[in-house]
Amino acid sequence: MSGGKYCCWNSDCDFCSYRPWISPPEKIEEFDISKDLENIIGECLSASGYGPFFVDEGAKDNPYWEYETLLGFPPEEVQKISKQWPNVNISDVHVSELISFCFCNLINYPHRCEKYWSEYLSVSREQLIEFATFWRKSKYVQST
Repeated sequence: MSGGKYCCWNSDCDFCSYRPWISPPEKIEEFDISKDLENIIGECLSASGYGPFFVDEGAKDNPYWEYETLLGFPPEEVQKISKQWPNVNISDVHVSELISFCFCNLINYPHRCEKYWSEYLSVSREQLIEFATFWRKSKYVQST
């Protein structure tokens, strides 16, 4: 949503009733996602939910100790969304944030799992950066 009375760009927020002069920035481009991007998002969700990228095998007591901090969801939730993809409400702010976190952390987090990359992702890191850029320009990403 662009413009309007919501500072958080969602209809649940009434912050602007306290700060009516605040309005979200307009997006220069807003578009739907392509089939290719939809497929890559599915791969990112699967890699994040089932892959070794955010699992600390050295932490035997809790190898997922950092997972929820990185992705905002426990592994079970990411796996659930991954299984349902693309039949999820991509407009839901939680889903779109998860997708953004998956892109960001697969690209930037020092997971040291490059040898597993091609098992989960059909594109190179550089190509994933390009897809992440398209995702950020889509109408589903909340402006901040």
